[in-house]
Amino acid sequence: MKSLLILFIGAIVVLFAGLGKKKGLLQPLALIASLLALGASVLDLNMGDASGLNERYADMFAFDQYALVFTAVTLVAVSLLIGLTGWGFRTLSDTLGDNLGLILFSVCGALVMFSFQNLTMLFLGIEILSIPLYVLAGSRRDDLASNEAALKYFLMGSFATGILLFGMALVYGATASFDLTRIAAAISDGQHSVGMLNVGILLILIGLSFKISAAPFHFWAPDVYEGSPNLITAFMSTVVKTAGIAAFYRLFAEGFIGAQGFWSTAVAAISAMTMVLANTTAIFQNNFKRMMAYSSISHAGYLLLGILSIGNAASNGAGALLFYTLTYSIATICAFAAYMVVAEQNRDGSFAAFNGLGKKQPLLALMMTIAMLSLAGIPPTAGFFGKYFLFTSALDEYPWLVVLAVINSAISIYYYFKVIIAMYFSREENDYAAPVPAGFRWVMLTALVLIALLTILPGSVYALI
Repeated sequence: MKSLLILFIGAIVVLFAGLGKKKGLLQPLALIASLLALGASVLDLNMGDASGLNERYADMFAFDQYALVFTAVTLVAVSLLIGLTGWGFRTLSDTLGDNLGLILFSVCGALVMFSFQNLTMLFLGIEILSIPLYVLAGSRRDDLASNEAALKYFLMGSFATGILLFGMALVYGATASFDLTRIAAAISDGQHSVGMLNVGILLILIGLSFKISAAPFHFWAPDVYEGSPNLITAFMSTVVKTAGIAAFYRLFAEGFIGAQGFWSTAVAAISAMTMVLANTTAIFQNNFKRMMAYSSISHAGYLLLGILSIGNAASNGAGALLFYTLTYSIATICAFAAYMVVAEQNRDGSFAAFNGLGKKQPLLALMMTIAMLSLAGIPPTAGFFGKYFLFTSALDEYPWLVVLAVINSAISIYYYFKVIIAMYFSREENDYAAPVPAGFRWVMLTALVLIALLTILPGSVYALI
């Protein structure tokens, strides 16, 4: 609760500060709010104070260990992203306060999605997360691609929300409750309409699959990711993905665990379809952002393996999801940070924009290399341990799906290595005359340190849940 309140107050402060003339204060204010919220979540986690709730909120929120650790992961990613806004939003100085405030408000929605105990709060969390993003996707008002991305995201998001609400209504009709504990009790006692419940779960599954861009509900992601501002694309790839998968796990582990025999087959099919479609399509992409969009979709398929581990007492699906989302978020932010500097200097979004980067900007090339290796799951990077934890969590019950995931991970090496080959082995070289911004250097160094720590001590994060 403390982190949520700090972020909310910080967002309001940043919005009002944006009305003034001192635009240089906005980024530090947003970063302070994010770091204070991160400190509050870590403090609560260490002290074991997971509630701090009034009685009237007790049935709506559960600020337990699960919510706190995912809050910390998200705030680490948000802090890194805010560190990039000095360069990433440099052309949006007139609306900088609005953009930073909307980012913080969107993160408030993510925190609600981590801690909900009632389907009403899940819906509110999704909307608080999504509505600012519809605006942020179109924040470059003079760019037709940005406007198109905002419109597509808004329309598809509205349809998905309608489907999700219809599913919630059917679940309420079947179990007479929106509360996760009561829903689980009604399912285990057999006091529900099986047909109505199954249709409701299926519709909720479709709505959440849209939010994490899992196939076949991923069709919006490539265009929206490519058209949105680079920093917002990085935000959607990391924070939104983490919020969606964490809410997915909480809902199905606490509310729908009794109906696992029904929904597990559907989740397994979506996971397999997502991995295959995304990785095979990413091979043929020449635009870096579009490739990263399909990369993000493929990682949604891997993350669904953690959902399938629900009910297996021998596995730690929640811990695997936590570690994977953290490593994936840091690596993705590193990749987009390097891309923002490179692509905007060369006005080129293809892989050719990275030609000769290893010679001209070795630190930037190193960060991009580590990010690509981690996303591909090459040992001994942190991404390898993330995939190892996820794959082993589902291995006992879904060995065929794990084998498929390993094959798709091998396929992904091909398109991730396109960037590395361009940086170090291309005969053509681009001119990277502009120096790397100071804010980027701090973000790069922090991200590299975090990846190194996750590589050396993977079990310490995995065991937090």
